[in-house]
Amino acid sequence: MAEPALAQIPVPQAGGHQPHRFGHLVLQSAQFEKMRDWYKTFLNAQAMFENDVVTFLTYDDEHHRILIANRPDIKPKDPDSSGLAHFAYLYESLHDLLMAYKRLRDEHGMEPTYCVNHGFQTSFYYNDPDGNEVEIGVDNFANNEETNAWLAKGLFNKNFFGFICDPAKMLEMHENNMPDAAIFEETYK
Repeated sequence: MAEPALAQIPVPQAGGHQPHRFGHLVLQSAQFEKMRDWYKTFLNAQAMFENDVVTFLTYDDEHHRILIANRPDIKPKDPDSSGLAHFAYLYESLHDLLMAYKRLRDEHGMEPTYCVNHGFQTSFYYNDPDGNEVEIGVDNFANNEETNAWLAKGLFNKNFFGFICDPAKMLEMHENNMPDAAIFEETYK
């Protein structure tokens, strides 16, 4: 039986009625202060507006990327229910991802729950105080053409999850001036 083919990563076409950009996420929590402080730390974000009911946080020029609402009456989410699995924030480079990992680990004692080199992307997964899974990652290739060439090799068809990787080891390789491509290759096995 033939392996299923993966679609090439499409280049968005003008006039397709797609959104211009992703705006924000809204989280509601009975642990408002913990969640607010966690996301400020995790995203290195600042509050654009804040009171005892909501906080609007951003890490770039958008007015808010995440809104956290104080809902003391809300029930914890059921981890076995359908819905959102995780959301992700991507960095421009492996250096930026590893420096974020180092800052979170060394300055705040925050460790990922697991890390994966998916082949086309490397991802570090964390849990916020409410148990929401939040990913930080980086694309392993410089552009869609390189990603598509990697996908065409069929490796993703054989292993669409990827391989668990050690961010501390990746940081060590990076600090020893190993090229990014070599780090990605070394951790994809």
